[in-house]
Amino acid sequence: MAALARVCNVLALLGITGLLLIVFWYQFARGELPCPMCLLQRLGLIAAGVGFLLNVRYGASESHYGIAILSALAGAAAAGREILLHNAPGSGAYGASLFGLHFYTGAFIVFCLIILVCGALLFIEGQFVEGVRDLRPSLLAQALGWVFVLVALGNAISTLLLCGVGPCPEHPTGYQLPWK
Repeated sequence: MAALARVCNVLALLGITGLLLIVFWYQFARGELPCPMCLLQRLGLIAAGVGFLLNVRYGASESHYGIAILSALAGAAAAGREILLHNAPGSGAYGASLFGLHFYTGAFIVFCLIILVCGALLFIEGQFVEGVRDLRPSLLAQALGWVFVLVALGNAISTLLLCGVGPCPEHPTGYQLPWK
């Protein structure tokens, strides 16, 4: 059962990394600049990914799952707020959609899934045994961890370029340089 938990953590980290790469593709290839709420949702995804990355790298821990759950709750709050903002009469939707769902709606669903997966994985007690926790991750899992770190750093850099050192624009139209 501990091996199942490890595979689930790797798959969750892979999914989060894939989602971040998809939104980067939309940002750079299609010119869909993220709004401040979208940036908060990305931060929630990255923070949840850190919880899964810690489980992959250092072995499963209840506190690592706690990081992922609390991050997903914060991300779900940001996504839920954006859903409510754009469901008001006359407000219209904001941004692109994927599979018929706007990114903020899809993000809300993903955050709920992260919470459910973490809750289910906490029931696998065998993953918290000391001998199991000391297993080193595979080379593939280590490579995935580095890709996730690079994507997270890319997100930080793109946010700095988008917002500069001040508050992010409500409806961004282009990148600002940090020294402006």
